[in-house]
Amino acid sequence: MIRTGALGDIVHALALVNGLRKGYPDAQITWVLQNLPYDMVKHQKNIDRFITFDRNADLKSWFELFGRLRKESFDLLIIPHVSAKASLLALFIRSGNKLGFDFKRSRELHWLVTNRRIPAAPVSHMQDQYFEFLDYLEIKDYPKESIFTFTDEERAWQRAFFDRFHRPVIGFVLASSNPEKDWAVANYAQVADYVDKVLNMQPLLIGGPSQMEKELAEDICRLCQKKPTLALEKPIRNTMLQIGGCRMIISPDTGPLHMAVAMNVPTIGLYGFTDPRRCGPYRKYHDLLIDMYNDPGQEDAPITRITRPGRMARITPEAVIEKIEHGLKAYPA
Repeated sequence: MIRTGALGDIVHALALVNGLRKGYPDAQITWVLQNLPYDMVKHQKNIDRFITFDRNADLKSWFELFGRLRKESFDLLIIPHVSAKASLLALFIRSGNKLGFDFKRSRELHWLVTNRRIPAAPVSHMQDQYFEFLDYLEIKDYPKESIFTFTDEERAWQRAFFDRFHRPVIGFVLASSNPEKDWAVANYAQVADYVDKVLNMQPLLIGGPSQMEKELAEDICRLCQKKPTLALEKPIRNTMLQIGGCRMIISPDTGPLHMAVAMNVPTIGLYGFTDPRRCGPYRKYHDLLIDMYNDPGQEDAPITRITRPGRMARITPEAVIEKIEHGLKAYPA
């Protein structure tokens, strides 16, 4: 399987792998992906082997990867990833059966590198599109979930991290890969103060080690009456453990939101730029979703990939606070 990156899609691809294992219990499953998402899934029991690479590697490293791929052959190559990079990798993988999307969903040479294709279908949630590959392979009654596996040492680290707090923790995911998906820092600060002062819970700002996320966290902290705890960890598995230990997560459309949902953490999804019916929380926590993408009365309109800039500004702190209050009652600890 080729699904090289995008953390939310890695969560969806893990559910695809779990379904493959259900249908082919004795198969040898190999996953080709980048180094960062590999850390997310490296302990998953349903994957026999990983082929990893650095997308920023030099030309020599890329040719070494192509040579490594050419040395093997596979009975089936599954490509639930439409990108020029995935298509390039598929060219070098030897298989008589290269399964990809239908023509309408093909871009960036995807159609040219596949010789078997799932049937055309209306736009649906991305997770359901991944499950279409299992339906094509006639796998029945497969599990529709991504379950992350952690080591005993990682769980010990998680307990030590949360032991310093003497009250439940609510996590705020700071940013996505696209600023149009993100929420204003002043809104985060207002909700964090409410969590701290009114609910007597611990606000935790969750992000990565990028300079942008550090600056966002600093801006939020300056606006807060009391500085929240920062969790801007570099190892992605530490971030996953921090998300998994929270009482609730508030997040825009980004990979950590899907991690939280997969780990059964009540998640308030903030959507305005993208259609949550396509990329929102999968089958869970829809009562916590704030949808400013779809106008009232348009909930039954066709799902679309079209983005709507500026709509994240429609989400108010009061709306998020209302969802927090509801979530604490609807999903007891």
